[in-house]
Amino acid sequence: MRIFTNEVATVNALERADNRVEAVAWEDPLAFGRLVSGNDLDAFATARSFAYAAANWDEDNVIEADLKLRNEELKEAFGSGGEVCLLFGGSLVDQLRLAQILSWLSERSEDERAQARLMLVDGSLSVFEGGALLEIARVAEPLSAGMLGLYSRAWDAVSGTNPLAVEAVLERAAAEGFSSLATGLSRWLQELPSVENGLSITQMQILDAVRLGVSSPQALFEAVQATEAPRFRINWEFWQLLDGLCASEQPLLEVAGGGDFLCPPAELAFEAFHAQSFKLTERGAAILEGRGNCLNGPFPERWLGGAKIDAESPFFWDYANRRVVGLASKQA
Repeated sequence: MRIFTNEVATVNALERADNRVEAVAWEDPLAFGRLVSGNDLDAFATARSFAYAAANWDEDNVIEADLKLRNEELKEAFGSGGEVCLLFGGSLVDQLRLAQILSWLSERSEDERAQARLMLVDGSLSVFEGGALLEIARVAEPLSAGMLGLYSRAWDAVSGTNPLAVEAVLERAAAEGFSSLATGLSRWLQELPSVENGLSITQMQILDAVRLGVSSPQALFEAVQATEAPRFRINWEFWQLLDGLCASEQPLLEVAGGGDFLCPPAELAFEAFHAQSFKLTERGAAILEGRGNCLNGPFPERWLGGAKIDAESPFFWDYANRRVVGLASKQA
């Protein structure tokens, strides 16, 4: 049996438990950067490599090759005729990784779909030792048509341009008892600009932590991570969020002492990176205190899946009612 799971640490734990195990990590921080729609995994790998390279994580050709090698492992596993176990946790990013695989599988043959075995763990896989993970994988159950359809729709929604489609899948997942998917998609939608001040929940968490005296990049990462249950971001993704808050013509954060934010891997100057200290700008403090709106001024572009988030974004997250609202509702 081949096992596809969430990250390299899980693969290592499985292989330590039994060196005969063949496991592959479907590792991609899908809450970061643009997601292109569709189920062409190689086209997705090409597009994804450019997002990584733009963030200076690695050369695009290296990233593309790694992702395509992972894709070939998946195609080969389902082409072999043997059982394939999909082992994932309950975090947002795990749910997105599983949704991508199941969306791809939904377009494969009936025989290939019958090979799939699924085990979803409510929470993080990292709390289990390798032997326990292996036992969990061994009792994975056949994939139901209902789950395949729902997760396929989830992938179409998050990689599409309309967050209302994500909300519709969330509601269906909640109604049908798919709590991990519903919780993950709810967390996903909170990265929309809020109707109150134009900030995502992560941006507000960062600004609030700085207001409370947390100032270094690593300390901020740890403070924000502690608010997530389960955690889903990686630190390299988080540095991009800090950069976005510092990079505007009217930034919300600034580096104490002046100068630009040094976002790694700028010449691998990690000592200088970790020595940086942040403080709120006047605009950042005003927005956090309810005296301003992030949309009233420069608003750096970002992506939430397939939806572009900028000053013209028509969709917002309403925290009071916990739902997506359109521009007309915001102005009413």
